[in-house]
Amino acid sequence: MHTYVIATAYFFLVVELLMLSQSFFYARRERKAARPAYTPKTAIIAPHYGWDNNTAEHVKGLLRQVYTGEHEIFFVTHQKADSGYDISYPHLLEIAKAHPNAHVLLAPNIVDNNLPRSQKVQNLMSVIEILPDDIEVIAFVDADVAIREDWLTLLVAPLQDKNIGATVGGRFYFPQTWNFASLVEAIWVNFQMGLQGDHPFSMVWGGSNAFRRELLEKAQILQRWEHATIEDLNTTRAVRDVKRKVHFVPDCVAITHTANRTWKQIFEFTNRQMIMTFHMGLWWQWFGSLIIFLPKALLVFGAIPFLFHRQGLLPIVFIPFLEALSYRLFCSNLPRWVRDMPKMPDTIRISSYATPFSMFLVGINALYAIFQRKIVWGGVRYAILSATKCRVLGPVKRKSRQGSS
Repeated sequence: MHTYVIATAYFFLVVELLMLSQSFFYARRERKAARPAYTPKTAIIAPHYGWDNNTAEHVKGLLRQVYTGEHEIFFVTHQKADSGYDISYPHLLEIAKAHPNAHVLLAPNIVDNNLPRSQKVQNLMSVIEILPDDIEVIAFVDADVAIREDWLTLLVAPLQDKNIGATVGGRFYFPQTWNFASLVEAIWVNFQMGLQGDHPFSMVWGGSNAFRRELLEKAQILQRWEHATIEDLNTTRAVRDVKRKVHFVPDCVAITHTANRTWKQIFEFTNRQMIMTFHMGLWWQWFGSLIIFLPKALLVFGAIPFLFHRQGLLPIVFIPFLEALSYRLFCSNLPRWVRDMPKMPDTIRISSYATPFSMFLVGINALYAIFQRKIVWGGVRYAILSATKCRVLGPVKRKSRQGSS
């Protein structure tokens, strides 16, 4: 019996490591790829919700992009019945006014106007509707991420390949305090970047992606978004449906600084991500999370109470340490500028010990998603009805905070 338990746990660990290794070697190959310069006129769309101490610097980082082609930046937030606009609106106007290529828009509030889609989707659609005709590429970036000055160049360059439908950068959470809940969330998010690569299951992440404008019509993206909760998973499906690839750009990393996250916030966020994945019909991603991470974690944590009485189970205790090492190996493949950030090496080392708990949480999220359709996002509650349909259930009262996908 001991042998079967240990063999099963290690089998799932090997599958997990094989998934990570393919992305590891893909990133090495991709960094060596040489491409001609490609700088079509591009629109950057940056949806905003709330404002905090980091947001202004993120906005300025976007305005500092070094891109040899023309590019227009569209910051967009939404109207509010009580105050007229989201708190980010006057801040965005003030920062953008000195930049001729920067524009600030107000989208209609979905609750006040009874619109059948999420606020983020509405914000994006409001910008796309007024884009100049000569825009060839559309790029998207979240408000809560820090990006490098070459972010746009890296993201746009692969789109010269017509087989590539969309490009996507990586999301990396950088905890500013070693609060255990924050570390668990960071591993949960960061390991998703380790699952991207040159395979059919790479996914678009809304916080850092780009596609050629022609995809809007060819893949009927706006029609998919019309009643949708989330744009990026619908874009993933759209790219696959037109037989194009989602191309991961490993050096195009967007950093989110986090601190003192609560377990309530983390469960809300991770459950929301998995609920959307499941009900959007991205079955392989959901099924892999359920069948690989949950059984392994149950076997490892379930065996711990019996170790003193059944020493034949002892080899199972090495699995958490191997997972911690796998996270450190994954982080060693991050761009040099990320690894050299102050406090980053120590944070990676400390965070790695939370890896087994994060993997367990992934499995629990996948199981929970089967039984739940409702999510809270950006202060609004939604019911996800299908990949392309949602029902807006109304606002949730809480303190204003910066939103992310």
